[in-house]
Amino acid sequence: FLLGYLHQLLPRRPDLKLIITSATIDTERFAEHFGTPGAPAPVISVEGRTYPVEVRYRPIGDDPDDDRDQVQAVIDAVDELAHEGPGDVLVFLPGERDIREASDQLTGWAGNDVEVVPLFGRLSSGDQQRVFSTSSRRKIVVATNIAETSLTIPGIRFVIDAGLARIS
Repeated sequence: FLLGYLHQLLPRRPDLKLIITSATIDTERFAEHFGTPGAPAPVISVEGRTYPVEVRYRPIGDDPDDDRDQVQAVIDAVDELAHEGPGDVLVFLPGERDIREASDQLTGWAGNDVEVVPLFGRLSSGDQQRVFSTSSRRKIVVATNIAETSLTIPGIRFVIDAGLARIS
């Protein structure tokens, strides 16, 4: 809605400049849309830092002898990553109930060795800000995958994605 309104406003306000930033935007399409006929809007591309990524696939329920649930699979993955070296862990789960359950069980499993920090929209602002605080312990942030597109949390070295998303 806002982009549509700005598209109508820009021709009437030559003093107004619009800057759109996104890691996943279709630049050609937006440049054509916000440009003039035959002259697309200028695009400035700034390459971000890239890091090598190792993907490990750990399905649950594929083996008939595997009776783990989602939370136990997350705990197993955190346990595996604990041996990989230092760094905080970001866990993506589909919703608030899953986040609360996993946070409770991770806290019980790890005790005082880690700081488990849940993150979802209904938390107070102060509780949400805890993800950005530094800690002397390994931090495990348990959040929805919405955080993937909107946050950069310092110290995250490992990501566990349950591969599930809540569909409304």
